[in-house]
Amino acid sequence: MKGAMLGLKGRTDASWTAVALRDELALLRDHAHLERKAAGHVLTLIGQVPEAGPALLEVAREELEHFDRVCGVLRARGEELGPDGGNPYVRRLARAGGATLLDRVLRMGLIEARSYERFCLLAEAAGGDLRALYEGLKESEAGHHALFLRIAYDRWPREEVRERWSELAETEAAIIAATTWGPRIH
Repeated sequence: MKGAMLGLKGRTDASWTAVALRDELALLRDHAHLERKAAGHVLTLIGQVPEAGPALLEVAREELEHFDRVCGVLRARGEELGPDGGNPYVRRLARAGGATLLDRVLRMGLIEARSYERFCLLAEAAGGDLRALYEGLKESEAGHHALFLRIAYDRWPREEVRERWSELAETEAAIIAATTWGPRIH
Protein backbone atom coordinates (compact mmCIF):
# COMPACT_ATOMS: atom_id res chain seq x y z
CA MET A 1 0.00 0.00 0.00
CA LYS A 2 0.99 3.60 -0.53
CA GLY A 3 1.47 4.25 3.21
CA ALA A 4 4.52 1.98 3.23
CA MET A 5 6.03 4.07 0.44
CA LEU A 6 5.77 7.09 2.72
CA GLY A 7 7.68 5.43 5.54
CA LEU A 8 4.76 4.48 7.76
CA LYS A 9 5.45 1.45 9.96
CA GLY A 10 1.85 0.25 10.18
CA ARG A 11 -1.03 0.13 7.76
CA THR A 12 -4.61 1.08 8.32
CA ASP A 13 -6.94 -1.87 8.03
CA ALA A 14 -9.27 -1.28 5.07
CA SER A 15 -12.29 -1.94 7.31
CA TRP A 16 -11.49 1.37 9.05
CA THR A 17 -13.24 3.18 6.19
CA ALA A 18 -16.67 1.73 7.00
CA VAL A 19 -16.39 2.97 10.57
CA ALA A 20 -15.06 6.37 9.50
CA LEU A 21 -17.78 6.85 6.89
CA ARG A 22 -20.59 5.71 9.19
CA ASP A 23 -21.01 9.35 10.30
CA GLU A 24 -19.94 11.44 7.31
CA LEU A 25 -20.76 14.75 9.02
CA ALA A 26 -18.60 13.98 12.04
CA LEU A 27 -15.80 12.84 9.71
CA LEU A 28 -16.05 16.09 7.74
CA ARG A 29 -16.03 18.19 10.91
CA ASP A 30 -12.98 16.37 12.23
CA HIS A 31 -11.25 16.81 8.91
CA ALA A 32 -12.03 20.53 8.73
CA HIS A 33 -10.65 21.11 12.22
CA LEU A 34 -7.48 19.16 11.34
CA GLU A 35 -6.94 21.30 8.24
CA ARG A 36 -7.44 24.51 10.23
CA LYS A 37 -4.99 23.44 12.91
CA ALA A 38 -2.47 22.18 10.35
CA ALA A 39 -2.43 25.63 8.73
CA GLY A 40 -1.66 27.20 12.11
CA HIS A 41 1.16 24.77 12.86
CA VAL A 42 2.72 25.37 9.46
CA LEU A 43 2.54 29.15 9.92
CA THR A 44 4.29 28.79 13.27
CA LEU A 45 6.97 26.65 11.65
CA ILE A 46 7.77 29.46 9.18
CA GLY A 47 9.27 31.49 12.02
CA GLN A 48 11.43 28.56 13.07
CA VAL A 49 12.56 27.46 9.61
CA PRO A 50 12.65 30.73 7.66
CA GLU A 51 14.64 29.28 4.77
CA ALA A 52 11.63 27.07 3.99
CA GLY A 53 9.21 29.99 4.40
CA PRO A 54 7.92 30.22 0.81
CA ALA A 55 7.22 26.48 0.57
CA LEU A 56 5.65 26.41 4.02
CA LEU A 57 3.48 29.41 3.19
CA GLU A 58 2.18 27.50 0.17
CA VAL A 59 1.36 24.51 2.41
CA ALA A 60 -0.48 26.80 4.86
CA ARG A 61 -2.50 28.22 1.94
CA GLU A 62 -3.34 24.70 0.76
CA GLU A 63 -4.41 23.67 4.26
CA LEU A 64 -6.70 26.71 4.47
CA GLU A 65 -8.08 25.93 1.01
CA HIS A 66 -8.78 22.38 2.18
CA PHE A 67 -10.47 23.76 5.30
CA ASP A 68 -12.65 25.99 3.12
CA ARG A 69 -13.45 23.12 0.76
CA VAL A 70 -14.50 20.80 3.58
CA CYS A 71 -16.56 23.56 5.18
CA GLY A 72 -18.20 24.07 1.77
CA VAL A 73 -19.21 20.40 1.70
CA LEU A 74 -20.69 20.81 5.19
CA ARG A 75 -22.58 23.96 4.11
CA ALA A 76 -23.91 22.16 1.03
CA ARG A 77 -25.39 19.61 3.41
CA GLY A 78 -26.98 22.36 5.50
CA GLU A 79 -24.50 21.83 8.33
CA GLU A 80 -22.07 23.99 10.29
CA LEU A 81 -18.54 23.27 11.39
CA GLY A 82 -19.37 23.02 15.08
CA PRO A 83 -16.93 22.82 17.98
CA ASP A 84 -13.61 21.04 17.80
CA GLY A 85 -13.83 17.80 19.75
CA GLY A 86 -10.08 17.27 19.56
CA ASN A 87 -8.26 14.34 18.06
CA PRO A 88 -6.73 11.65 20.32
CA TYR A 89 -4.24 10.52 17.67
CA VAL A 90 -2.82 14.01 17.16
CA ARG A 91 -2.70 14.66 20.93
CA ARG A 92 -0.85 11.41 21.58
CA LEU A 93 1.54 11.95 18.69
CA ALA A 94 2.26 15.50 19.87
CA ARG A 95 3.42 14.07 23.19
CA ALA A 96 5.56 11.41 21.50
CA GLY A 97 9.26 11.95 21.44
CA GLY A 98 10.88 15.19 22.33
CA ALA A 99 10.08 18.84 21.93
CA THR A 100 12.91 19.43 19.48
CA LEU A 101 12.28 21.18 16.20
CA LEU A 102 13.35 18.03 14.34
CA ASP A 103 10.73 15.97 16.17
CA ARG A 104 8.06 18.57 15.41
CA VAL A 105 8.93 18.62 11.71
CA LEU A 106 8.96 14.82 11.52
CA ARG A 107 5.66 14.50 13.41
CA MET A 108 4.09 16.87 10.90
CA GLY A 109 5.46 14.66 8.12
CA LEU A 110 4.03 11.55 9.77
CA ILE A 111 0.60 13.13 10.12
CA GLU A 112 0.62 14.08 6.44
CA ALA A 113 1.75 10.57 5.43
CA ARG A 114 -1.03 8.98 7.49
CA SER A 115 -3.55 11.43 6.06
CA TYR A 116 -2.50 10.44 2.55
CA GLU A 117 -2.93 6.76 3.37
CA ARG A 118 -6.36 7.34 4.87
CA PHE A 119 -7.51 9.62 2.04
CA CYS A 120 -6.57 6.85 -0.41
CA LEU A 121 -8.82 4.45 1.50
CA LEU A 122 -11.63 6.99 1.75
CA ALA A 123 -11.42 7.86 -1.95
CA GLU A 124 -11.90 4.18 -2.79
CA ALA A 125 -14.82 3.67 -0.39
CA ALA A 126 -16.73 6.97 -0.38
CA GLY A 127 -19.33 7.93 -2.90
CA GLY A 128 -20.32 11.10 -4.72
CA ASP A 129 -18.85 14.41 -3.64
CA LEU A 130 -16.87 12.80 -0.81
CA ARG A 131 -15.02 10.57 -3.25
CA ALA A 132 -14.07 13.64 -5.29
CA LEU A 133 -13.08 15.50 -2.12
CA TYR A 134 -10.74 12.78 -0.88
CA GLU A 135 -9.31 12.14 -4.34
CA GLY A 136 -8.49 15.83 -4.57
CA LEU A 137 -6.87 16.00 -1.15
CA LYS A 138 -4.70 12.91 -1.06
CA GLU A 139 -1.95 14.05 -3.42
CA SER A 140 -1.35 17.32 -1.61
CA GLU A 141 -0.94 15.35 1.64
CA ALA A 142 1.83 13.29 0.04
CA GLY A 143 3.46 16.51 -1.16
CA HIS A 144 3.29 18.01 2.32
CA HIS A 145 4.88 14.86 3.75
CA ALA A 146 7.73 15.18 1.23
CA LEU A 147 8.27 18.84 2.12
CA PHE A 148 8.61 18.13 5.83
CA LEU A 149 11.15 15.39 5.13
CA ARG A 150 13.06 17.68 2.78
CA ILE A 151 13.18 20.36 5.50
CA ALA A 152 14.52 17.78 7.95
CA TYR A 153 17.19 16.52 5.55
CA ASP A 154 18.23 20.06 4.68
CA ARG A 155 18.69 21.05 8.35
CA TRP A 156 19.94 17.96 10.15
CA PRO A 157 22.37 15.13 9.40
CA ARG A 158 20.78 12.42 7.22
CA GLU A 159 21.48 9.62 9.68
CA GLU A 160 19.91 11.58 12.55
CA VAL A 161 16.80 12.21 10.46
CA ARG A 162 16.52 8.57 9.37
CA GLU A 163 16.99 7.29 12.91
CA ARG A 164 14.52 9.74 14.42
CA TRP A 165 11.96 9.13 11.65
CA SER A 166 12.15 5.40 12.28
CA GLU A 167 11.64 5.85 16.03
CA LEU A 168 8.74 8.26 15.62
CA ALA A 169 7.16 6.11 12.90
CA GLU A 170 7.22 3.13 15.29
CA THR A 171 5.53 5.25 17.94
CA GLU A 172 3.01 6.57 15.42
CA ALA A 173 2.14 3.02 14.31
CA ALA A 174 1.57 2.01 17.94
CA ILE A 175 -0.68 5.04 18.45
CA ILE A 176 -2.68 4.18 15.32
CA ALA A 177 -3.03 0.57 16.48
CA ALA A 178 -4.25 1.67 19.93
CA THR A 179 -6.62 4.43 18.74
CA THR A 180 -10.29 3.49 18.72
CA TRP A 181 -11.77 3.85 15.26
CA GLY A 182 -14.37 6.50 14.74
CA PRO A 183 -15.50 9.14 12.29
CA ARG A 184 -12.04 10.77 12.31
CA ILE A 185 -9.27 10.95 9.76
CA HIS A 186 -6.82 9.63 12.37
